[in-house]
Amino acid sequence: MRILVQICRLLVGVLFIISGFVKIIDPIGMGYKLEEYFSPSVLNLAGLMEFHLPIAVLITLLEIGLGLMLLLGITRKFTAWALLAVIAFFTFLTFYSAYFNKVTDCGCFGDALTLDPWTSFIKDVVLTILILIILFGHRFIQPLFKPKTNYLLLAIGLILSSYVAYLGIEHSPIIDFRAYAVGKDLKEEMKSAEELGKKPSVYETVFTLKNKENGKTVQINDTEYVTNDKWYKDGTPWEILPELTKSRLVYKGYEPAIKDFSLDCLGVDKTDYYLNQPKVIFIIVPFAHEIATKKRLAIERIAHEAHVHDIPFAILSNNPIEKITQPVCLVDQIVLKTMTRSNPGIMTLSNGVVKSKYHFNDLPSIEQLLSDLL
Repeated sequence: MRILVQICRLLVGVLFIISGFVKIIDPIGMGYKLEEYFSPSVLNLAGLMEFHLPIAVLITLLEIGLGLMLLLGITRKFTAWALLAVIAFFTFLTFYSAYFNKVTDCGCFGDALTLDPWTSFIKDVVLTILILIILFGHRFIQPLFKPKTNYLLLAIGLILSSYVAYLGIEHSPIIDFRAYAVGKDLKEEMKSAEELGKKPSVYETVFTLKNKENGKTVQINDTEYVTNDKWYKDGTPWEILPELTKSRLVYKGYEPAIKDFSLDCLGVDKTDYYLNQPKVIFIIVPFAHEIATKKRLAIERIAHEAHVHDIPFAILSNNPIEKITQPVCLVDQIVLKTMTRSNPGIMTLSNGVVKSKYHFNDLPSIEQLLSDLL
């Protein structure tokens, strides 16, 4: 039992620290995931939406803190109960996401590792079992060092983690796991399974139909629907409830890392044009309504300097930006939020390859941008 507890202690502690660390690197990304969970279509916790970022930081610090406490042997029984409470909450979320097909990626490991809902749920069930073993065998866990040393190491770990979170919020994540990271070739990331000779994922559409005569509802997939005309022939009592129609994964195959990258520039699709330019500067604005005077002037300055140096540039946003004289290319907001964690952010590309990225708090000079594009 003692050896089993120590193995579980090591596995759970390391997993909690890794899970917390890959998320605290990018707290804004974790915040976006929480917004998805808090949305009306999932948990309907609208009151928490505006607090998504501090909640994201607290959750990730809690994961790291509990992982460290377990490995260091601090307050063994309390730590075991706290771990059980946290994993119970995560297990509920992953089951809810999987069963109701609400959130397709739990965000358990940030952008570093994408897990489908059922895999995430199974992972949490396994962790629950390991934590229960730790709880029942907590007496076998001994402190790793003396109390003062343990608490000092815990404090150092949490302080360093908080600093990493600060960098991710006020500057840029220290590690970028996204498909738009520096060095990524966006054209390659956009290629379909067919273009790469791989098997694509297969989805089916699931319809919910209601019988107008007796109120009964049924769920059928698209194949069942088209092969049986009783669902749609003239005079049928069955009607589709469009708000309940959903897509369900049948087979998990290859999916491009970038799916919806498209630049609508004054009604013209300029995606290929910009991805095939030897030098390009993107000014990325995920939240057009939050652009105040200071940021607007910075955008105008960079756009002007790019024009002076004859470098193609584009301002990317999901909506027109007030008082901006330069034209704006419309891009899906989810894509914009994935491209940068800043509002605005700067990205340079050469033939579709990302050369550099900058947060608004670290805006470079035009000379630096030119150097990046060499």
